[in-house]
Amino acid sequence: MRIQADVTTYMLNCGFPFFLDEKESKLAETLDSADINTLRLSVFSQTSKLLTIDDSLSLYDIVDINKQKLYLCVHCSDTWADPSHQQIPEAWSFANVKQLKTYFTDYLISVFEKVIKRGIQVKYIQVGNEISNGMLWPFLTKPYEYVEFIKIAHILCREYFPSALIVLHTDLSYSPEKAGEWYELMEMRKVDYDLVGLSYYPVWHGPLKQLKKTIDTVTMVTRKNVILCEVGYMNTEEKTSAWFGHWKCDDIPYSPEGQKEYMDYFKEYLSANISGLHSEMFYWGALSYMDDIHFPVSLFDRQGKALPAFYQLNK
Repeated sequence: MRIQADVTTYMLNCGFPFFLDEKESKLAETLDSADINTLRLSVFSQTSKLLTIDDSLSLYDIVDINKQKLYLCVHCSDTWADPSHQQIPEAWSFANVKQLKTYFTDYLISVFEKVIKRGIQVKYIQVGNEISNGMLWPFLTKPYEYVEFIKIAHILCREYFPSALIVLHTDLSYSPEKAGEWYELMEMRKVDYDLVGLSYYPVWHGPLKQLKKTIDTVTMVTRKNVILCEVGYMNTEEKTSAWFGHWKCDDIPYSPEGQKEYMDYFKEYLSANISGLHSEMFYWGALSYMDDIHFPVSLFDRQGKALPAFYQLNK
């Protein structure tokens, strides 16, 4: 099982160095040292105050475009999309759902063309992030509403990136029943995709045995493998963000040493107990040491020094 990295949070404060065994390291060198060769990257609207599309894709100005493949995650929003936030970009102006469809289609085409123009190799692609409660709120909150848009998106994905694997991503790892029902509905409505995508954070989604039940359920329903799009474990009990929570995996502490212990246990448990998993997963916020909001799951401390879990990623 190879652990790759979501680097979106790094792009919020890019340019800062890392330190591996006390030696300063740039981003490309840091990724190489951990045998990371596929980067998950979120893109937002071109008018986003968080990161514009061009801001996100500038990642490929600082990494080797021939070494680092892309997992493209299109949020369809000005900011982070998740089960509690799926707002359409403020700059979109339309009178009805038909016109919204035009904005949506044009937006995806503009993103895809920018990626292609840069010559980036797309390995995975998803449109919408953790869309268990719909997308493009307040318009697409019911399955019969957003399934049509998902189908449009996936047709475009196949057209622009025919070799990429399409991921259908939700946060439902905590509930085998809800996950099974949601993905069964996608199958019934004949949504075209390659991998079931799940987020899994113990603090929100519960113990690993619950993840196992969910994966067993969705693989049976869909006959597709599962990719863990977002994983992470806290390195601190410092209450700096919404990431903080009280539930711990088998009482493994939130600390640098606990984070390493958890990652070792996590990989061992997955390989021994869960079938139907894709061969790669993505650690979220892995490189985000300059950002207070996302720091607690980072694999680096406040000064950019690699924590013990970083050295164990693909060992």
